[in-house]
Formats: sequence, C-alpha cells, structure tokens
Amino acid sequence: MIAGMKEVIETINCVKKELDARGGLKTVIFAACGGSFSASYPARYLLNAESTMFHTAGYNSSEFVSATPKCVDRNALVICISTKATPETVEALNVAKKAGAITIGLTGYGDSLTAQSADYSIVYYHSDEWYEKPELMHQNSQGTALKIAFELLHQMQNYPYYDKAMDAFEKLPAIYHAAYKKVKQRAVKFAMTYKDDTVWNVMASGAAWESAYSDAFCFFQEMQAVHCVPVHTGEYFHGAFETTDKDLAILLLKSVGRTRPLDDRVERFLDQYAGHHYVIDASELGLDELDETVAEYFNGLLIHPVTKQFIAAMADIRMHPMSYRRYMWKFEY
Repeated sequence: MIAGMKEVIETINCVKKELDARGGLKTVIFAACGGSFSASYPARYLLNAESTMFHTAGYNSSEFVSATPKCVDRNALVICISTKATPETVEALNVAKKAGAITIGLTGYGDSLTAQSADYSIVYYHSDEWYEKPELMHQNSQGTALKIAFELLHQMQNYPYYDKAMDAFEKLPAIYHAAYKKVKQRAVKFAMTYKDDTVWNVMASGAAWESAYSDAFCFFQEMQAVHCVPVHTGEYFHGAFETTDKDLAILLLKSVGRTRPLDDRVERFLDQYAGHHYVIDASELGLDELDETVAEYFNGLLIHPVTKQFIAAMADIRMHPMSYRRYMWKFEY
C-alpha cells in the first residue's frame, strides 16, 4: 500500500459510516489559504470531473467563514488544509462543525490546532526542501488531498479507475526522480535567462492549474517578491494575450490529458508573437507513463515540484532565498 493511504482509507471509512447514517454525502468543500488552497485544486478538479453523487467546491478560508454556503450541513464534508494552524482555516473548521458538517483537518503537524479542531485529522509530510525528495513527493498536502478525493470516489460510488490511480501513485516517485535529474541543467539555464524579470505570466489548464496558481502567488510573489499573474490557457485569448510581447516573461505549463489542446493553442501563439517564454511539459517529463484514465489528475503533483526546482534555482542566482519574507510572520496584518 502506498505511503499515507492507510490513514486516508481509515478516515474516509469512518466518515462514510457517519454520513450514511445521516442520509449520505451531498457536498464536499475544501477550505484553505494560499499554497494550502492551491494544493486542494487537483482533488477538486478530480471530484468535479468524476463525481455523480455529490457537489464539490473550494473556498478561501476567510470567505468560507464570512459567507458560509448554505449547503454546509449534516450531509457535508468540509476538508481544511493548513500546515500549522492558519487562524482563518481553524475558524473555518469551527464554523463548519457548528453548521453540522463533518470535518477533516489536513496538517503538517499532528499536534496543530488544525488537527485538534477537526473531527478527523491526517498528517502530511512537510519540509521546505520537499521537492528534492522524490520518494516523498505524493506525501505532501496536494498528494494527500488527491488521495482523499480518489478514496471518496471509491467508497461513495465505486470509482472504476481506483486501482489505476493507486498504481499511478506507486509510479510517480520514479517518474519525478527522472524528471528532477533531467531538468537540473535546464533549471540553471532558466535561472540565468530570467533572473532580472520582474513581471511574469504563468499559464496552465486542468489539474496543472494548481501549479500556475501556486507558482504565481507562492513562488514568485511570496518567495521572490516578483509580480506574477496566473492565466488559465482557456482564458488567455479572452483578454490576457493583449499584454503579450517579446519582453514579457511567460511560463507555460503544459498538461497531459483532455485540456492539453488549450495549452497547445497558447504555445502556437507564443511561438509566433512572444519570444521570452519557457515551456514545461508534463508529457515530456514522463506523465504519459501513467494510465490515460487517471494521468491528467496527476499533472499538478508532477509539475508543482518541477517548477519549484526552476524558481529555486532562479532564487539562488538572484541571491533572494525562497525563505525570505518582507512582511509575512513579521508584522500584524
């Protein structure tokens, strides 16, 4: 059994028993902030694509607290993610419980307030240098949320490709290990080429949208204090492409799966009208080795650590450590 799956199976088994006694599961909501919120996206994408029995949504924790959806009731499962105990996310757990929902806290620490505030808790692996450890790459928050999503589909509606998904989790560390080594020199060249750029677009589609979101808000803006706009490749031609020129730094993350034609269309346009763009392709990095019935749901899980490798290399060249913050954790905000 893959690492972390036993805890997920046991937790969802308990959740299902509770929900069955209440008339079944009708709503799954993920609530979190920042990188933790982006980590939930592949799980949400999977559930929205495959679920025939329940509705799935994602909320920033503050918005969830301020404008709690009326569907949060006894037939709802609310999953909150916070490495430690982001106050807004802890409050979201308390609000969900007060509304009658069953709650799961995903956290990096078993003694965190996130774990203590939820009905059930699952601890994921967390480290600043997680992307350098391929054997642990699906034990992070994103991987754990994705495992929960597959398990929900399996237990709630007998998802036919569950075994393919478990096999994909088994294969993914080796795929990432090969990709990690493959792009080492590319990451250095990328860093040298783009070290002076202060405005970026990051583009993706499908489950890889997680990577565009986290690259923009976490890696570029939070960790490098560089302006960055995440752009969905399906939305690019509805406004954002008017900013494209030969000098704009653009990072295109190409998916494996049904949304790849969106990414292909953008790449064709960039090749003709841009010139300062870089493409990271999940297919070229080995994701095609997974069964096509589930491969697309793993785009973010593979691309996310690869882009961390690229941007961390740029941080070294810029002498701006990924750990440095101007405001976060230093002031009241």
